[in-house]
Amino acid sequence: MKIMTQLWMDERHRVGILEREDGMLGKTYHPIEIIDREKREFSIIGNKWFTTYNGARQFFRHETNDYVVQGRMKKVDVTIKIETFVLTD
Repeated sequence: MKIMTQLWMDERHRVGILEREDGMLGKTYHPIEIIDREKREFSIIGNKWFTTYNGARQFFRHETNDYVVQGRMKKVDVTIKIETFVLTD
């Protein structure tokens, strides 16, 4: 079972990084895109995953990337928001 443990989002809440933990790989970091802010739906961009937060952050810094981070990534309290976010396929 994969469990969302931490979430970082940019200032406009359009993109972010999701930390998940499972029994096989331990912690993995996924770049995410917010699909619907009102419904709080997001999807993992390109089904990508990284072994470190910095690896996922570098994904957004790459020059050929269409996803732009607005401002700094800030940690979101997932203990409050975990039920409000839905992962879409």
